[in-house]
Amino acid sequence: MKAKISEWGNSHGIRVTAPMLDHLNVEPGAELNIKLTDKGVEIMKNAHSQEYVTTVAQETIDGLLATSEPVKIVDDPYAESDIGYMVITVNPCKPVLREVPLETPGSFKTLTDAKEAARQVIQNAIADAKESLTELRQIGVENITYIAL
Repeated sequence: MKAKISEWGNSHGIRVTAPMLDHLNVEPGAELNIKLTDKGVEIMKNAHSQEYVTTVAQETIDGLLATSEPVKIVDDPYAESDIGYMVITVNPCKPVLREVPLETPGSFKTLTDAKEAARQVIQNAIADAKESLTELRQIGVENITYIAL
């Protein structure tokens, strides 16, 4: 399918044709997710509202927190014991460390390993944010302010 770039005032754009709307199963006014990829632009239907995603994330984190214990102060964060440490990353900017049974899938044997995993989650979130800013600038969104870490 081909599309022609048109001028609309000071902007440029393409029209989303009826076959495109049918393919995405959306109607005019619906929100779409647009992502820049190595091969071009990817347009996808936004299946869930922000409120729905926020609610599910909160329910998930509440469930995980209800079934685990906060991390207590340990004398040796490198020591292994019968306690494991889980990194909960529903919000990658605020990973949560909890004590869980050692056999819990995805748990870490030492507090030091869990802290390093949490640090890596934050570093990955920062890298993803920087990539998103670059993608936004590529499509013409220039007025973005952020703090470089």
